[in-house]
Amino acid sequence: MDLQPSHHLPKTQHFPRLSFSPVIFKNRPTSLAIFSLSLLLSCIIFFTITRPFQPSSLLDIGLFSQILTKYQNSAPKVCDYSYGSWVRDESYPLHKYTEKCPFLDPGFRCQQSGRPDTGYQKWRWQPRACNLPRFNATDFLDRARDGRIVFAGDSIVRNQWESLLCMLAQGISNQSTIYEEHGSPITKHKGYLSMHFEEYNLTVEYYRVPFLVIIDRPPKDSPKEVRGAIRVDRLHWYCAKWVGADILLFSPGHWWNEDKTLKMGNYFQEGGAVNTTIDVKEAFGKSLITLMSWVLQSLKPEQSYIFFRSYSPVHYRQVKTYLTAISFSLSILYEILYIYSLYKLMIK
Repeated sequence: MDLQPSHHLPKTQHFPRLSFSPVIFKNRPTSLAIFSLSLLLSCIIFFTITRPFQPSSLLDIGLFSQILTKYQNSAPKVCDYSYGSWVRDESYPLHKYTEKCPFLDPGFRCQQSGRPDTGYQKWRWQPRACNLPRFNATDFLDRARDGRIVFAGDSIVRNQWESLLCMLAQGISNQSTIYEEHGSPITKHKGYLSMHFEEYNLTVEYYRVPFLVIIDRPPKDSPKEVRGAIRVDRLHWYCAKWVGADILLFSPGHWWNEDKTLKMGNYFQEGGAVNTTIDVKEAFGKSLITLMSWVLQSLKPEQSYIFFRSYSPVHYRQVKTYLTAISFSLSILYEILYIYSLYKLMIK
């Protein structure tokens, strides 16, 4: 679409006559505005029918795309992997999917647990402004040599931890050189697991801390309905083990809901007393401030990269929420660097 300024046209040239009612076009500027708006809405309706509509897609239309292209040409060539969408790709999976990975918990083996469909294997993440390189286990392991990767949080982040283990195991010919440092089996349990890749001196660790903060007994003289205290101002004692890690991934939001807190008698404590009036979201925010304070005090910005995710879908889902569940639960490493970005801003 070639948009040229009107002063480039000969003075004798006019817009073609339109065969609409003269009543509508009596006020020509208003009529043209109405016509343009109608045309734009028609395009939106058309594209909504043929593909899901997103507000950002307006940037692909005519003058907007020219402005965007001009801006992109002048902007730094940096790809933001976190800005994009899940797209269906019929060429996936590129390799036959199996659940034979020895580091996969039996409860997380979808097909062996009876899942009949395979459509979830057809989705890949597509950044808006660039293409995401295919995962290369050998290259990843080489870059992560002598490093530590820590996953801390709920069962969602455990899924991610196991996925990464299985992905990295593809680059190891002798998988017996991958082992849990304390001899613990990979099953659902409380505590933590530390998988060591001997050939690369790399550890990939998981810490089960659903709230990230401490769950404690309620203080004396607490109301009868208070069975437990979630101490929003005290990070879990596991945090001492996270110091010095090269990459940390936190995922706590899954448990911050009324069903797993207030309805179970777990109220929120700050200082020496329980506050029974504070709601879940406010308490969650206070716990994040606690996490942020620990990050600033305990980690070195030149060494540690921090990834953070909050709320996410549950493991089970209804058919109507299928695409929503995929778009959140399949992401592993490409998350918005929320805490890390704040961290950088605060130390500048």
